[in-house]
This record gives sequence, C-alpha cells and structure tokens, in this order.
Amino acid sequence: MSKLADKIRRAGKVEAGPIGFGVVAERRPSPTLLCLLRLDKDQAKKVGDTADAAADAVIITGLEAGKLGDALQKLGDVPVGLRAEDAQRATVAAAREAGADFVLLDEESSAEVVLEEKVGLVLRLGAQAGDTELRALSGLALDALEIAPIGEPFTVRRLMELRRLSLLSQTPLLVEVTPEIGPYRLEALRGAGVAGVILDGKSADKLSALRQVILSLPARGQRREERVDALLPSHTAVPAVEEEEPEFE
Repeated sequence: MSKLADKIRRAGKVEAGPIGFGVVAERRPSPTLLCLLRLDKDQAKKVGDTADAAADAVIITGLEAGKLGDALQKLGDVPVGLRAEDAQRATVAAAREAGADFVLLDEESSAEVVLEEKVGLVLRLGAQAGDTELRALSGLALDALEIAPIGEPFTVRRLMELRRLSLLSQTPLLVEVTPEIGPYRLEALRGAGVAGVILDGKSADKLSALRQVILSLPARGQRREERVDALLPSHTAVPAVEEEEPEFE
C-alpha cells in the first residue's frame, strides 16, 4: 500500500465516540480530508519547507523520473507523486525506483502500467465516463481518481455526479480547489466521496490556512448504508385471538 492510500484510508475512518463516564483527554483533531499540493518542476525547488509542513502529499508535474531525487530531499517525508508526460510502464517503474510514492496517469496511458507493483496509481478521469466504465474501474488497483475542478454554481446535480463517480467506481476522489473554498463546500465534497483536495502551487502560501479549515470540519458521520440498526422486540403485546369452540347439537 502506498503512503497516499494509507492516508486516504485513515482520513476516511469514522471515529467512534467515547464510551463511559470518565474524563476523556482532549485529542488532537485528525484531518478528514487530505490536502495535496500540485507543483511544477521549478516550484518544487522553492516550496519544500511549506509543503513538508502542511501537505499530506505533493504532486510534481513536468519532471523526469531521474531528477526526482533532488525534489524528494527538499520535501522531506511527505509522499510525492509524479505526473509523467510519457506514462509507459518503464516510466512508472523509474519513478518508483526514484522514490515516488504514486504516479498520476490519464486514460490514454499504457495499459501495462496497472501491472506495476509497489507504487500507487492515480487516474485522471474525464467528465464523460459512463456507468459501465466506472464499474470497470472498481476492479483496478487504483489509489484514487483525479477529477476535473468543481465549477460554479455548485448545484445538487453536480453533487449527484460526484456521488455517481465515487459509488460506481468504488474509488476515492481527488479534486483541485481554490484556496478560498469554505468549510461548507469542503464538507459537501467530503460527503460526496472526495478524499482529498488539491491546491495549485501558485497558492502554496495558503496551504496552511486550507489545512486549518479542513481540521475545523465536523467529524465524519456514518453513511446511511453503514449504519446497523438494532432490531428490538416490540413492547406492545399483541392479544391472542381466542378461537371459538365449535358447538355440537
């Protein structure tokens, strides 16, 4: 499992409330949405400290796999994903050997890349994906799907589309957002299956503020399909129906 996939799994957990009447120590809130930063090869050299402090993962674009090592040193322990221009299996293998935690693909990438092990895979999904295609994705070993940025207005129909992508593919979603996004929009995205938001490197100085907004979100509630309702016997007694004895003449 990649570090990205592990972080997605932990962020998606529904934490149970405290049991009993004892004093509960205050716990540090855990992010329920991941905060990713997208950098080009030049930005990766400048914002390493910022990314290491606030990002759950970093995506680097336009960098050759062989030159990834220098960027990894600047970014510390944060998981790094590489968007390869030539997404062939050899490219993905080279990125893994260089230390990439995951690789970003598109629908035209070589199909052989899905056979590569010990590296996470994130697929950029087009807006026209049909139901059959989404169901087919559930059988692939993908860490996440990257979808197009959410436009305005953010309507119920758009929310339904996000849930369709998430439920049919059975894969977490990643989506690019602006730094001005508010807590209500983030909570709505989270409820629709978005596991992480991506901030462009031009707004790297807003990364910490975005993370604080994410930390302020209420805890995840159980999804309706995950709730287990106890079956309790009814307290209302049903009177027995007395059978009339047959009369004999």
